[in-house]
Amino acid sequence: LVNALTYHFQKLSQHDPLRPGIIHRLDKDTSGIIIIAKNDEAHVNISNQFENRSVKKVYRTFVWGKIQKSGEIDGFIDRDRAKRTLFRLNDHSKGKYSKSTYRIKGYYPPISYIDVFPLTGRTHQIRVHMKSVGHPILCDESYGGGQSMIKSFHTKYSNSLKRIMKSFSRVALH
Repeated sequence: LVNALTYHFQKLSQHDPLRPGIIHRLDKDTSGIIIIAKNDEAHVNISNQFENRSVKKVYRTFVWGKIQKSGEIDGFIDRDRAKRTLFRLNDHSKGKYSKSTYRIKGYYPPISYIDVFPLTGRTHQIRVHMKSVGHPILCDESYGGGQSMIKSFHTKYSNSLKRIMKSFSRVALH
């Protein structure tokens, strides 16, 4: 992204010379919008909006199972001791505090389509939160939402679930 930005724009924010113009990030397999600042003043202004939580983020995702109509998930996120590239939610104060709310948009047995509103911005936050409530994100092998989940549901869903899983080339989070 940095190479493409420096190629197409003559001037970008130099707030962080290694990441000119880039204000925030998305996890590797998540799609969505990245906000870019063309100058330092805009960078500081928009960064402050993120820091003050005045930027409202909405993620759309498909999760396994029928989830409640709405809910809130919070707790402390820290590294998984067994797999250091992953994270986990714990209910004691070890790690960084995280909070998300969600609202169901539709249920298509055995998958729920939901909007998730992260109120904090921790690495893998939504993926960790959805796993913690027993509804991992579709195609998320790292957090329990992979191909093996198909076996958890009635066999009448097997063929359609396999087709759906093949249509995604990444975690179903946007």
